[in-house]
Amino acid sequence: MKAVICLLFPILIFAQNPFPDTLLLTDGRTYPCLVTNIDDSKLEFVYANNKSESVILKAVDQVTLEGLGSVYNSSKGYTMEVQQVEDFVEDRNRGREEELIVKEEIARLSALENYDQTETTTNALITKKTLENRNWSFGILYVPYYSGIKYGIDYSYDPYSRPTTYSFTDFETNLEGQISYGIVSDLRVTLDAAYSSSFSERRYERHVTGNYVDDYGTLKTLDLKLIDFTMGVKYYFKDVITEMVSIYALAGFGKQFAFAKSNYEELFLPEPGYTVQDNAAEYLEDLNSPFHFNLGFGAEYYFNESLSLISNIRILYSTVSGKYDYKLISEFETQTRSEEYSSSDVITRFGLGLNFYF
Repeated sequence: MKAVICLLFPILIFAQNPFPDTLLLTDGRTYPCLVTNIDDSKLEFVYANNKSESVILKAVDQVTLEGLGSVYNSSKGYTMEVQQVEDFVEDRNRGREEELIVKEEIARLSALENYDQTETTTNALITKKTLENRNWSFGILYVPYYSGIKYGIDYSYDPYSRPTTYSFTDFETNLEGQISYGIVSDLRVTLDAAYSSSFSERRYERHVTGNYVDDYGTLKTLDLKLIDFTMGVKYYFKDVITEMVSIYALAGFGKQFAFAKSNYEELFLPEPGYTVQDNAAEYLEDLNSPFHFNLGFGAEYYFNESLSLISNIRILYSTVSGKYDYKLISEFETQTRSEEYSSSDVITRFGLGLNFYF
């Protein structure tokens, strides 16, 4: 360490007030300098261009030290005790050496920090570059809030009354899977698939006893299984936030396919004198199989070259239509009815999940 200090000492001197002392020779020449050592017979100093030199006191007319003033002149000699001057110079040298050590340590830590930052940035760029070269990915998206609309048929106890179409909304969680393929580094095509199902059963009974007995009841069931497919694209914006995070815009077009079972049954009644025919299952499948289009955006955080965390928000527009046919046949007459229904909806979906690159 002493060798390093000796080598760097002139640099430290020059970096501060380089020459705070003054040396006046007997021939009249004056040198701004830094006195580094002094005794009874000579002094050592650093002057212009950080040159080190020494001179005997007999050739010196006057020596002025920063903080002490004139400490030596040729006519009187030392104006204070020599030991006091020597201690001052040694203390000053020691202080400058300690300051140099502190600066060296700060510079070393700063260099390490810059290296770590450079290494982190380099690793991030390597990760992003590796991901760009992995064409395929598979993601699982958790949708904590799903506001899709579903449709059913509400039958009346009176067969001559028209059944009505109703809609309901399920607030439920859902899982979606996505396979994507990178066409270029910033653009990927995607295929999303999701599955959900719901089952409802409503049973009503009424029993009257007394002067007469009346037992009546109905059983209504609706079973819906839904499979949704979406083809889309994702466009990534490069390094908008940090090297490890990308944001992207997305768009997609798809269709949901429904498999429905609908049943209405009257309980405790003798064999009715009529029969009912309808296309309830087909009608409900049409209403629950919308075409849809979505736009959105999201963010992706890369853990490494194989795994990332994704989140997005999508605005989805859907439209459906269907035709319901109803026929009642009795001993005396036949009635036919039809109803056409169409609807369009706009919903919002939020998603959070993991994406695996391979």
